[in-house]
Amino acid sequence: MADQAISGVLGSDLVENNQSAGVSSPREAQQKESTIVEAHNYDLTTTIKPLEGWRLFIVNITLCLGLFLAVVETSITATALVSISEYFNDSSTITWVVLGYLLSYMGFSIIFARVSDAIGRKSAVLAAFFLFATFSLASGLATSLGRLIVFRIIQGVGGSGLYSMTMIVLPQVTPARYWGIMSGLIGGVFVCSSILGPVLGGVITERATWRWIYLFNAPVTAVIIPLFIFAWPKNLKEKSRKRTLLFKELDFFGALLLLAASTLLVFALQQAGSHRYEWGSGTIIASLVMSGLSWVGFVVWVWLLEYGNSRLKMKAIFPVSLVIQRPVGSAILMAFLTGMPFFVVIINLPTRFQIVNGDSPILSGVHILPLLGGSAVGSGIGGVISSKKNLTSYSLVLGACLMTIGSGLLSTLKTGRDIEDVGYVYQCVLGLGIGIGMASLTLMVAITVDFDKVASAQGAVNQARVLGGSIGLAIATILLNHLITKTLSDVLTTSELENVQNSVSTVSFLTPSQQILVAKTYGQSFNDQMRLCLGVSAASILVAVSTWQKNPVSVQESKRKQHSLAEASGSDRNGH
Repeated sequence: MADQAISGVLGSDLVENNQSAGVSSPREAQQKESTIVEAHNYDLTTTIKPLEGWRLFIVNITLCLGLFLAVVETSITATALVSISEYFNDSSTITWVVLGYLLSYMGFSIIFARVSDAIGRKSAVLAAFFLFATFSLASGLATSLGRLIVFRIIQGVGGSGLYSMTMIVLPQVTPARYWGIMSGLIGGVFVCSSILGPVLGGVITERATWRWIYLFNAPVTAVIIPLFIFAWPKNLKEKSRKRTLLFKELDFFGALLLLAASTLLVFALQQAGSHRYEWGSGTIIASLVMSGLSWVGFVVWVWLLEYGNSRLKMKAIFPVSLVIQRPVGSAILMAFLTGMPFFVVIINLPTRFQIVNGDSPILSGVHILPLLGGSAVGSGIGGVISSKKNLTSYSLVLGACLMTIGSGLLSTLKTGRDIEDVGYVYQCVLGLGIGIGMASLTLMVAITVDFDKVASAQGAVNQARVLGGSIGLAIATILLNHLITKTLSDVLTTSELENVQNSVSTVSFLTPSQQILVAKTYGQSFNDQMRLCLGVSAASILVAVSTWQKNPVSVQESKRKQHSLAEASGSDRNGH
């Protein structure tokens, strides 16, 4: 009875779907849609037949739980940074506990997506879980800050895989008529986990020890992995060519260029912004120059692989055709712009509550729950809007407008000790915009991109979002330290000024009058950061408008393509 009930809710009725596509039998559907498969050059190497009933339910739940854990780790350290810096007595490099994870989480998205084409989706999912759990455990047991940062970087590789594989596998195993629900679920998990991170970090740090913000991932993952293996059908084999050939097609050099370009850029902005190096220092100049050369080299390399006469058999890690194709190119840029306000608010709003309003780590997390609620509701709205008809461009514009309004409103918060109640409303507005935007981007890529390029497309969207967030955090650091130097240099000694810039924990050692000035400066800096987000969000409106198409790919067309691939894959397995 339980299986039948779940199947009735989630199961795919092939007869019904074939009738909606205008055919009378699966065989006729396969013949009618074979031209679509050939025309779009689908790679049946990674074709997966949509799952049914309880298997679909468990695979969705386990992948979303993996996504939740991976995304939580992008922000869970936000409310624990002070405790970690005090434990290791080192605040000069403490931000790299966050940035190390973010950069590898960003840099390996496309790499993991491409590797999954070679080793198969199931193997890639299990590898991601293993990496993430192992180095979460290592991070929790780290005996020095340097080791913690290294372990967090490798943990980020696993987290990147969990993100990428969720975005790739769920559209493939979920019947197309549930894609609206699926995109809302993914968007909701992504946004909620990002915002719950600071809450969980605060609770765990105060009630136990900061180590458990990493350790808890291991036992949870130990439960998820067997469930995923149990639910994944044993006879669901992905049609593949020789793995040796597939590995020869992997663009490791392009991946290296992309990772170097992204990491060096964020490193230069963060280190110069935190005054660890001067802007004119050799380290910063060299990092910026090498980043620029890496970006140029990456563009030239992937262009040659895709359009040149290269004899190399490898496939570009990032197909250029995606960038020049509307609306995917605009969607990637939209993800970049959305990432800036998202990560700036998630990481810096709890810090504002602690320093300006005197919150504890727990309360600082609790006070951003309105942002969580708005984001969760927005994710649901974004999925529902396009559940029947492809209205993703319109919902993207709506999300961008709400982000602009919310960022502008948050930039007007007062810098006094008391928390303004109206600020919670402002958070809801911004959260709605973020949630709608995230869900719409997920669904737009799922509907629009051909299945042979969906791995690269979803990886690119993730990388763009996190790159935008990393750059946004670096610029926010620049704005903060510039304002601290400008406002407090006449009030604090040189050593006090450096301590405040390196660690907020030193604020408690200042005189009451100095603490008030520091709190006011942090409040003003946050408002400046939100004005930056206002400008970025306003620009994202124009980008969202550019995704509009007179005749966009319909949900039904994507549905028919999915079924034609499922039939082709199923016929091949039956024939072998």
